[in-house]
Amino acid sequence: MDRPTAPPLSSGPDPVRWQAVIALAFGGIALISLATIAVPIFDEVHYLPAARDWLAGEGLRNTEHPLLAKQLMAVGIAMFGDNPWGWRLGSVLFGTLGLFAAMRAVWLASASRFASLATGFLIASSFPYFETARIAMLDIYMLAFAMLGTWAVVAASRAASRGGERWRLVLAGVLFGLAMSCKWSVAPLIGFALPAYLFARQWMQRAGHTGWIETAAWLWGVSGAVYLAHFMTIALLADPPPEWSDPLSWQWRMYELQASVKETHTYMSNWWHWIANWRAIWYYYDAYAGAQRGILFVGHPLTSLAALPALLVAFRYGWRQRRGAMFAAACGWAASLSIWVVAPKPVQFSYHYLLPAMFAMMTLALVLDAFVWRTRHRAWAITFLVATALLFAYFFPVLAGTPLAGKMSFLDYAWLPSWR
Repeated sequence: MDRPTAPPLSSGPDPVRWQAVIALAFGGIALISLATIAVPIFDEVHYLPAARDWLAGEGLRNTEHPLLAKQLMAVGIAMFGDNPWGWRLGSVLFGTLGLFAAMRAVWLASASRFASLATGFLIASSFPYFETARIAMLDIYMLAFAMLGTWAVVAASRAASRGGERWRLVLAGVLFGLAMSCKWSVAPLIGFALPAYLFARQWMQRAGHTGWIETAAWLWGVSGAVYLAHFMTIALLADPPPEWSDPLSWQWRMYELQASVKETHTYMSNWWHWIANWRAIWYYYDAYAGAQRGILFVGHPLTSLAALPALLVAFRYGWRQRRGAMFAAACGWAASLSIWVVAPKPVQFSYHYLLPAMFAMMTLALVLDAFVWRTRHRAWAITFLVATALLFAYFFPVLAGTPLAGKMSFLDYAWLPSWR
């Protein structure tokens, strides 16, 4: 079987400025009505008290999760106040950064201007990512560091034969460690990073200066060291938990707490619901500030489903037609989803699909580029993106919590009974 070959990086001018425009436009739109609902939304009720405790130097809450995302929320509150701006501005910032990093990774992997910009457009207009970048939860911090780490890995593979490979791998290890310090669900991506890097280096025909053992040390060893080191901040508390002794033994306590949640929940779902966009979560639905408002956490009706055949195409043709970036993105989706297929955590929610969904959007963009944009049917690629934007605009009131017509307005957006 022939090995895929890498596209030359000089296939066109670097679209970094347009990528920055997309990222900044996303950040600006995410600020709309950010602070209008001045009460905790959904799981903010858990994480905001935890952030306040860090500011006060008091005990720990949510000890089933790592610490970094809550500490970053505390920084936001310290800088902008204990108000909706202080709660959520950090999410907007990290959401913007993660979006930019995803575009950079696709550009370096594919050298396709269209694929990289389409990746930004598809992620920015995906309902779950947009909403996650506007709420004080752990996920957006994990996603941002994960995308930055992915960018660093791809950059290292590009630099393998020119020098500068090692420091990029070390940087990737640090970023992945910070991602896991926010939320465990990034762990499969970190595991996938080593074979993906070695594959990419072979695909790009780069000799490289690091063997697989050294590469594993940078990607896995550094990330593990950063992750464990961040727990030492517990010792800085005035009243550390009595169960605390060291980072390693603390992991077992976290695992037990994660596995102990067995009580059913109205919004619980499984991985096959997520890929089919079958279940939704109403993060908020109430009268507030003189109007009925709602926030519906659900996948984009068009792109979430279009990603499924795109993933099949990527797995089938990515290798056979020497489209390594497409194949790697699809494998990133599978790796990120794998933890939820086998995880012992019995109660799961659709926001656990956030990281796999980012790779699904990358895959969709690369498939559109290869099989539509680069053909005489390229107008259909633009039509698809326009339809994506129109659906985003239609659902915007229940993505940003802007005023609705009335109490029963949820029926305009809950297209399936399982979305109610």
